[in-house]
Amino acid sequence: MQKKVFKRSRKAALIFMVPAATLVLQGCGSEQAVEAQVFNTPDECAAFYNPPAQCQAAFAEAQALHPQVAPKYANKQECEADFGAGRCETAPEQHAQGSFFMPMMMGFLAGQMLNRGGMAPQQQQSAAAAGGRNTVPNQPLYKARDDQSTFRTAGNTPVASQPGPTQVRPSAVQPKPATLARRGGFGAQAQQRAAAAPRQTTYGG
Repeated sequence: MQKKVFKRSRKAALIFMVPAATLVLQGCGSEQAVEAQVFNTPDECAAFYNPPAQCQAAFAEAQALHPQVAPKYANKQECEADFGAGRCETAPEQHAQGSFFMPMMMGFLAGQMLNRGGMAPQQQQSAAAAGGRNTVPNQPLYKARDDQSTFRTAGNTPVASQPGPTQVRPSAVQPKPATLARRGGFGAQAQQRAAAAPRQTTYGG
């Protein structure tokens, strides 16, 4: 019995190492996409006729989450190889051994702002029935060096190609604690994904 559990654990570890975007495509199933909004700044959010106070609150939540979920790199060169020169910063000290680097926040995904007041009644009922699983947390967004036209979550899930409303699958954009990344996660594979995947209006699977 222990041997079987060990094999399952190794399999789960290997699956976790696969890029997030790949997992999303395979695991979407019949999950219903919900509407969220993507912006570069709180002012841009307000320009889309959203309440300025809610825009600022959504941005502040994303900014606070940024150091917790942004991918961490052992050195600045590896980080800039994925995100571009001048687009990385020193991560807050979390370990006694040396410093880590992370990409700069290039935008934010406003999901909770819509859930508070902008969702249609049918969507609100669906979210309540699902116990909150249909909610999209406010969170930071990033842009890969080789794919500057796409906003991505810290987990490397594409969510939009331009500011404004977008459709995302909630399970695909749930923030997770950052792990130590290696060069190639956001950069080297971005163009391959863009060439292989057809254009879609719904992101996150």
